[in-house]
Amino acid sequence: VQLLGILNASEQLIRSLWKDFPLLIQELHLTQHSLPCVFFLEAMVGHQLSQEQQSFFLDTTRRFMLCADSVQIQLAPDRFVGVCRKYKDIHVSLGTPRHVIVPLQSAVARLQPSANTLTPLHADLLQVCLVSKFYGIALSVVQQGLALEDPKRTGLTAKDFLLYCYYGGMVFLGEQMFADALDFFLNALTVPAVVLSSIMIESYKKYVLVCLLLHGKLDSIPKYTSQVVQRTIANQCMVYMEFAKAFSSHDMGKLNEVIAKYESVYDKDHNLGLVRQCCDSLRKFIVQRVTRTYLTISLEQLADVLKLDKKKTEKLLVRMIVSSSLSGKIDNSKGILIL
Repeated sequence: VQLLGILNASEQLIRSLWKDFPLLIQELHLTQHSLPCVFFLEAMVGHQLSQEQQSFFLDTTRRFMLCADSVQIQLAPDRFVGVCRKYKDIHVSLGTPRHVIVPLQSAVARLQPSANTLTPLHADLLQVCLVSKFYGIALSVVQQGLALEDPKRTGLTAKDFLLYCYYGGMVFLGEQMFADALDFFLNALTVPAVVLSSIMIESYKKYVLVCLLLHGKLDSIPKYTSQVVQRTIANQCMVYMEFAKAFSSHDMGKLNEVIAKYESVYDKDHNLGLVRQCCDSLRKFIVQRVTRTYLTISLEQLADVLKLDKKKTEKLLVRMIVSSSLSGKIDNSKGILIL
């Protein structure tokens, strides 16, 4: 604690000498001297690094994340998080995010005051797992049932929690675990707030689409959600509200019109895949609804209702029959579905 006070009091001097740290840190033991090391490395974070400096920073930070003393870095959690994030950001910019996964796993464990405590670095770990498509590792993280502790002990901020919820929802989406994804996006939406954040808006866009996939309709957000979110978030996502309205009409023609109108927006938001899954879901619902009324129906009629050609309609029916979501058989000679 005494050393922490000295380092804090010397912060201005430390930041002015950042170019000399590669030589200084080499004289320190990364585990035994973790507290001064985190101060020195953090002082490099805000500067444009030369290739040589960046190489030193990446190598030293990787080793530091793997061996830092937990007691010492928990005295300066914000600085440790800043160092780890700089390491992550550099690797992401270099196209090597998978190199960050193991060091981040170690850093998360060292930053946790107790097992299963949520830290600021959990969101970063999920991010690199998603970018690297290591869904298995990310899934094991979000299924841990992490608990919130005093933010002063971990440096956790509201933004960190929102990003953890958002990325966690993305992980569950990647695994087709829609109910869990919905819970995580809803957690992001119900964080107490006085202003609407961009993370909440992106979470709501996915919340809308997952609701349609899971429940066939858009569920209202809970009444305990902050007033600013309840009043304004739908207005920030009108393209998605229009999609939900068209979906609720159960008219594929209207839904296709909305998609054609806003396809570039959905693509830019990285939600076009979810939008297409919603289309497939609605077509299946329409088939099930129509087949409750008729004993036989022509493939041509179904194709018209589904806004598909006859061949794609037949493929959809075959998939539904094979998956037992539809009971019937196709008579190709007559071009009909027999129920």
